[in-house]
Amino acid sequence: MVKKTTTSSSMARSPSPLLTALLLSLCFLSLASTAVGWSRRGEREEDERHGGGRGEGGRPYHFGEESFRHWTRTRHGRFSVLERFSDEPVVGAVGDYRVAVLEAAPRAFLQPSHYDADEVFYVKEGEGVIVLLRDGKRESFCVREGDAMVIPAGAIVYSANTHSNKWFRVVMLLNPVSTPGHFEEYFPVGGDRPESFFSAFSDDVLQAAFNTRREELEKVFERKREGGEISTAPEEQIRELSKSCSRGGGGSGSEWEIKPSSLTGKRPSFSNNHGKLFELTGDECRHLKKLDMLIGLANITRGSMMAPSYSTRATKVAVVLQGNGYFEMACPHVSGGRSSERREREREHGRRREEWGREEEQEEEERGEKARRYKKVRAQVREGSVIVIPASHPATIVAGEGENLAVLCFAVGANHDEKVFLAGRNSLLKQLDDPAKKLVFGGSAAREADRVLAAQPEQIFLRGPHGDRSVSDM
Repeated sequence: MVKKTTTSSSMARSPSPLLTALLLSLCFLSLASTAVGWSRRGEREEDERHGGGRGEGGRPYHFGEESFRHWTRTRHGRFSVLERFSDEPVVGAVGDYRVAVLEAAPRAFLQPSHYDADEVFYVKEGEGVIVLLRDGKRESFCVREGDAMVIPAGAIVYSANTHSNKWFRVVMLLNPVSTPGHFEEYFPVGGDRPESFFSAFSDDVLQAAFNTRREELEKVFERKREGGEISTAPEEQIRELSKSCSRGGGGSGSEWEIKPSSLTGKRPSFSNNHGKLFELTGDECRHLKKLDMLIGLANITRGSMMAPSYSTRATKVAVVLQGNGYFEMACPHVSGGRSSERREREREHGRRREEWGREEEQEEEERGEKARRYKKVRAQVREGSVIVIPASHPATIVAGEGENLAVLCFAVGANHDEKVFLAGRNSLLKQLDDPAKKLVFGGSAAREADRVLAAQPEQIFLRGPHGDRSVSDM
C-alpha cells in the first residue's frame, strides 16, 4: 500500500509526457488566440487612424483600379468596366450608369458592334478613327487626345488606333437603355470569341432574311478570326480607314448630329495660376443636353486645390486621368456623428463621453429631432481612381506636390444645375446681408466674419494646404 501510495504521489508530481504536451499545446493556442485578437484590434485601430473605415476610406464614394474588371482582354487591347454603383447613397443618382475604360495598342482594330447604352466618352491619350453606322449611312470621325463625343445607343461602331507606336485610351460613361445598370455588346460578325448574334437565329429565318444559303451565311458571319474582339490590322488598312474620317458632323442638322468636340482645344471656362477648368455643356452639344449631362476637365496645378463647393442638382462621376492627391467631402449619409479626431479624443477620455453621446442622440430621436452632423469622407486618389460626388455635398480636391492633377468629370443631371462655391472671391456666403450676419455669427463676430470671407483673393482654384505661402504670410 505504501509503495502504491508513493507511486501515485510521484505520478502527481511528474505528469506524463503526453499530458505535458497537451497542456503546453492548450497554453500556446490560448496565447496565439490572444495575440491574434490584439493584432486584429491593432489593425482596426490603425485603419481608423489612416482612413480605412467606411467614411474615411472613401467608400462608397471612391473606387480604385482594383474595382475594375476586364470585360475584354487580348494581346492588342482591353476593355475594363467599373463595378456597379450599388450602395444606397449613390445608387439613386448614378446607379444606372457604368464607367468603362478602353485601351487599344498601336494599329489595333475593334470589331463592329453595338451597345444597348448611350456612350459619352473622352479620349485620354492617342488618336484613332471611329466609324458609325446609323440612320442608313456611314459616318467616319478622326478623334484625338482631348476630344469628347456621344455615341447613341444602337449605333454599330468599329474603330482603330491610327498611331504607329502610341496606345489609344478612352474613358467613358455608359447609360444603359434596356436594363438599369447593365449593358451588353452585340457583334453582327464573329466566330467563337466574339460570337455573332446571328448564331442565335434558326437557319430557316436567316436563309429567308438574307435570301442566301446557310453555308454561305456561315462563311460570312461566323468564320473564325484571330485576335478576338480587339485584333491588329496592317498599316495599309489603317491608312485606308483614316482617309475618309473627318472632324465635322454629317451636316443633317438633326438632333442627333454626331461630331467630336475638343474639350482641351476650346477656351477654358476659368483659368488662373492654380488650375484650368474646361467644360462641354448641353448648349454646345445637343447629345449631352438630351442626356442631361455635362463633361468637365479640371487641370489642378501641383500643390493647389479646388475651392470647396457643391452642385445644386448634378451628381458628378469623376475619373482621375493624371497625377495624385486627395479629395474630401462632407457627407451626412455615412455619419455616426463623430469624426476620426473626435473618436481619438473619446479613446483618451474613456467611454463615458461616447455613452453620453449615444444617450443624447437617442433623446433627439425620441423628441423627433435630427442631429445635424456630417462625416468627413476622405481618400487618396491617383490615376485611374473614380470619385462620386452627390448633389449638394460640399467637396474639394487637392493636388499632390509632385505633379499636376487632371480630373475628368461626367455630371449627371446637369441641365438645370448650378455650381455653388463656398470659399474664395466668389463664395456665395459673401452675399449674406448685414442683419443676417449679426444673427448668424453674433453681433460682435460679424466684422470678423467679413474679414474671413474676404481673406481669400483667388476663386475656384486656390493655393493648397501645402502651398508655398502659409496662412501666416498672407
